[in-house]
Amino acid sequence: NQMTKNLKWRIFACVLVTVLCTWLLLPTFFKLNNPDKELPKWLPDTAMTLGLDLQGGVHLVLGVDIDKVLSDQLEAYGRSLENSLQRDNIVGVRTALSHDSKQELDLVVPAGVNKETIATKIRENFSVLQFVGENANTMVLKLNNQQADVIRDNAIRQSIETIRNRIDEYGVAEPIITRKGDSQVVVQFPGAQDPERLKNLIGQTAKLEFYIVHECTNEACIVQQQQDLQTKIQAAEHKGSYTKDSFPTFTAYRERINADLKAELPADTFVAFERINDTTVVDKILLRPYLLSSKDKLSGEYIDDASATTQPAQMGGTEHPVVSFRMSAAGAPLLGELTGKFRNYRMAIVLDGVVKSAPAIQAQISDSGVITLGSAGGFEAVMKEAHDLSIVLRAGALPASIEVQEERVIGPSMGRDAIDMGQKALLITAIMVFAFMILYYSVAGVIAALVTAVNVGLIFAALGSMKATLTLPGIAGIVLTIGMAVDAMILVFERMREEIRAGRRPAQVISLGFENAMSSIWDSNLTTIIGAWVLAQFGTGSIRGFAFTLIVGIFVNVFMASFFARTLFQWVYYKGDKMPSVGIKTKPFTEIEAR
Repeated sequence: NQMTKNLKWRIFACVLVTVLCTWLLLPTFFKLNNPDKELPKWLPDTAMTLGLDLQGGVHLVLGVDIDKVLSDQLEAYGRSLENSLQRDNIVGVRTALSHDSKQELDLVVPAGVNKETIATKIRENFSVLQFVGENANTMVLKLNNQQADVIRDNAIRQSIETIRNRIDEYGVAEPIITRKGDSQVVVQFPGAQDPERLKNLIGQTAKLEFYIVHECTNEACIVQQQQDLQTKIQAAEHKGSYTKDSFPTFTAYRERINADLKAELPADTFVAFERINDTTVVDKILLRPYLLSSKDKLSGEYIDDASATTQPAQMGGTEHPVVSFRMSAAGAPLLGELTGKFRNYRMAIVLDGVVKSAPAIQAQISDSGVITLGSAGGFEAVMKEAHDLSIVLRAGALPASIEVQEERVIGPSMGRDAIDMGQKALLITAIMVFAFMILYYSVAGVIAALVTAVNVGLIFAALGSMKATLTLPGIAGIVLTIGMAVDAMILVFERMREEIRAGRRPAQVISLGFENAMSSIWDSNLTTIIGAWVLAQFGTGSIRGFAFTLIVGIFVNVFMASFFARTLFQWVYYKGDKMPSVGIKTKPFTEIEAR
């Protein structure tokens, strides 16, 4: 009849789900028992990735220099404001960050210029700025609160995305990168083996810029310029009683040198250094100074692609690693204009404030170029540096400098212990639950145990197919799901008992038992999924992992209770031509049917 035909299709669907579930689970079982081996090619790529707490790795908390982002943005608005006023024939106005606060901008107004006119133009065209005070010839501005919040949020978001791009290219599987507060990013690398290289890779701000060396078109000029700079730098160090080793960072030393030499340097120039190896002392780094023009420059943000390669050395020497880069469609004309205008000049390639190389411009360059690296550490070390630099340039620059504020390295032995404990927890939970169900509900308990086993397998299969990361909180969510799945079965069985006591026929008992229980099952799972959704939205890290596995488990539970378990009950009933026992003593169904 039609009912039997429908049952056959439902049974086929259940068998198909079970077989598919087993097939998708095989990679996860393989990786759990062989964590150091590659997955066989004949298996599907559905193995769940083990989280940091299961396979070990590196946990970093990174601090983002948000104050520097705000001050840089404020300074950029200041330059735009100067240009805008000049276009309106208001000349002589200068902007600079306040000495008292880097979050305020001093707008110096020359005599004879109407301040109110400037204030009106700022309100009309620069609404992101607000006035905080003024004196005789200076107006003080700062970013309004709304714009400052937008910049902070964008800086964190861009930092997360840039870090993720770099790590993805580096090859660490499933990095976990989340925001923490207003200025921190938490980064976890499951299975990472080289924490120092990872820190160096993600820590580079990678601000690449091209600068023209100030007024030098031949080698003699460069040599003389560098000798003069060395003399001035030594005098400044002697006068201030400091060396580069006196500062916590090289950036701080460079800023101090430029501040001390500002009065002695030509207008719109600054000093930058190239690191070179001392040929007489092993592992000693010397600093070669360059005088660069701050006006004639091009940002590296226009780089479209970069790759590590090798280039033959001059005069028949051995090849050496370089980073080859290609400019974007927007950047190529700008680079072409710069190199065309300053042909025969030196162009310094500056990365994070350090000169990487300063080749002479032999001809106009528009679409591509190379960055030559140092030779410290040998060919392999420099090639690795070139590879990491190409990753950074392709993935993009961080919007701000970052520092590692917290670091934890978790060993794989801890992960193995966690896996073993998680497996034991699941096994003990399953045995205890299955034993209770079988003893208390008899044949129905056996059916419930089978349904629950397929239920758990289906949850793992679904998570693996979605490339989810398995963590200890995730395992806890799955254990909780097992309890909820069993709870759904208990609701059905108790409804069945009520129908048996009411004298219903076996087919009615099965039908009404499931139908009457489903409203309660839906209510309980719906309230749980609301709580899990809230945890997933506002939680971070392990909390989201717990919530995600719980949500997946709830959907699987509802499917198993409403379709799989019901089909299995009906199949057992029609196969044996009698109602499966639900563990209570009552009158035989033959007597009930005879009345």
